[in-house]
Amino acid sequence: MSRTQTLIIAIALFGLSGYVGLLLFANLNAVGSQSDIKTWQKNRVIPDKESWQESLGNIQSAIKYDPENPEYLSYESQLYRYKAHMFDSQSSPSQSVAANREALSMYQHLLTLRPSWVPYWASIIGIKYELWEYDEPMISALQNAARLAPWFKVNQRIILQAGFHGWAFIDDETRDVVDKTLRRAMELQPKETIRLAFEQGFGERVEPFVEGDEVLMGFYEKELERMRKEMLKEKGERGL
Repeated sequence: MSRTQTLIIAIALFGLSGYVGLLLFANLNAVGSQSDIKTWQKNRVIPDKESWQESLGNIQSAIKYDPENPEYLSYESQLYRYKAHMFDSQSSPSQSVAANREALSMYQHLLTLRPSWVPYWASIIGIKYELWEYDEPMISALQNAARLAPWFKVNQRIILQAGFHGWAFIDDETRDVVDKTLRRAMELQPKETIRLAFEQGFGERVEPFVEGDEVLMGFYEKELERMRKEMLKEKGERGL
């Protein structure tokens, strides 16, 4: 091997090692954001502005060195979802909406990288639900989430929550998707589904599924009574 060939290989290896080093540096920054998000999820808390900003800075540093890494971009998207909840929806609605729209744009980009990744579709459903937008992207997200992960518990809950809440605004095809999800959810997680149906004002939709099952019928009646008491309490507080 000539000196020239040796030099070329050495330069290439040096460049490769430098690139690997940048990726490792990016990963170190991403780990910090990942840890933050897991902690907030575990404790069910919304971060303060300083913690959020620090975590965003870490993940954006990682993205700088690995700009199309889906994992890093997903963390950034989740951070903007948290940002949307850092503002009061009544006193600062525009800031909350802006953060949600930023997150929505990020998830839509992520779908160009991983079109069959169900958490991205589910996140779009969640954002559109909060924005009260039952448009084409919402319909597409509902249908794709149900098609790609019909037996995933969290996915079922998101589809049912959004589907029940926006029943008047979805077409017959999407209603059929919600109905099929309801049937699967009643097989997989009946009690949670009964409670969700009552919370969304669709308690009567689950009644056919509990007939003949003493345990589920008992739970159904308990939820029905709970909702009645809550309605009476609300009327009393409003002086009705």
